[in-house]
Amino acid sequence: MENLDLIKNNDKLQGDKIGVFFGTFAPLHVGHQAEIYKAAALNDGVLVVTSGYKDDRGSQIGLPLEKRFRYLRQAFSDEWQIKVDMLNEDDLPVMPNGWDEWLERLLGIVKKHLSNPDAKITFYTGEEDYKKELEKRLPANQYTVSVMDRTILNISATEIRKNPLEYWDYINRSFRRHFVQKVVVMGGANSGKSTLIRRLARSANAPFGLDYVEKYQEESNVTDSEMNVKDFANIITSTYQWNSHEINSPSNNGLTIFNGDVMSVKAFSNLVLSTEDQAKVASLYDTTIAAEEIDLILIIPPFEDVNRTVFHTTKSTIDQKKYHQELLKVISEYGFSSKVVILDAPNSNEDPVGYYGRYLQAMDAIEKYTGFDIEHHKI
Repeated sequence: MENLDLIKNNDKLQGDKIGVFFGTFAPLHVGHQAEIYKAAALNDGVLVVTSGYKDDRGSQIGLPLEKRFRYLRQAFSDEWQIKVDMLNEDDLPVMPNGWDEWLERLLGIVKKHLSNPDAKITFYTGEEDYKKELEKRLPANQYTVSVMDRTILNISATEIRKNPLEYWDYINRSFRRHFVQKVVVMGGANSGKSTLIRRLARSANAPFGLDYVEKYQEESNVTDSEMNVKDFANIITSTYQWNSHEINSPSNNGLTIFNGDVMSVKAFSNLVLSTEDQAKVASLYDTTIAAEEIDLILIIPPFEDVNRTVFHTTKSTIDQKKYHQELLKVISEYGFSSKVVILDAPNSNEDPVGYYGRYLQAMDAIEKYTGFDIEHHKI
């Protein structure tokens, strides 16, 4: 056990046989994983190298090189036998003219990770052309090249990039967060928001979040009028983490539904904080909202239901019409207006307050804006 701990904590790959698996990994999928695990079984250690340049095929879908590197590191964080590094190609000649410079840089990365400089190295690639180029340049006494068998798990990153939801089960979990369709439902207190979210999520078998503001107020026993800058600073950070937890949930099937987000929190704080206090948390709002990357915002407008009685430990004192207007204003300020759908389906004698109409309208909006297919009756 002590020897294993030493291996785990050693930054260099141990042994006389080392595998090197390189690629773009945009994204990492189960085909890559199968070959990497094969390399790990056939060698003493494996170095996985993600390479790329500005505006490469990964960058074009929001997965630049550094993000891919971080996701790969996370994907193999519990594999002591597998190390991860990256190769930046920004200053290299464009292929096929850059092979010599590219290989020189790759070999430098490989040697940095070797405990034994004389270890036998096997490069693993998915392209026959790469094998030929490498074999022309590598001395056969130390290096060999193996082409991965695509027939075992016939899936390509290109197909995944075209339709990630169709190939969801093939995407590595660390990379899935990038392709998740994120839907936020917003609305005032007692709007039926939590009920709608729960029913939408269960209709789609998707994870969903709870109202963190309500949770915070109940646990802190604080009312709307008592909320201060410190409260909102805590809520901003925690709301983002709360929603991120759902994105990273193992049950995530490509769609997550949030009960509010940081924009809805800002609309709330704008109505209860002074102008001076709003300025104190403005930069935190800006930074956090910029990272949210919301795909669809569903807003429940103010309505009246005389038969609806909902009790919360801390009663809302915010005028719901004012909150609705402030919400639209904040969403517009951050450039998300094009992603908004107001759930204003007309009422009927059968559905006098519009609960079912809003549910159907929300389902249709999710399909239209995210491409996530939910079987349901159309309006």
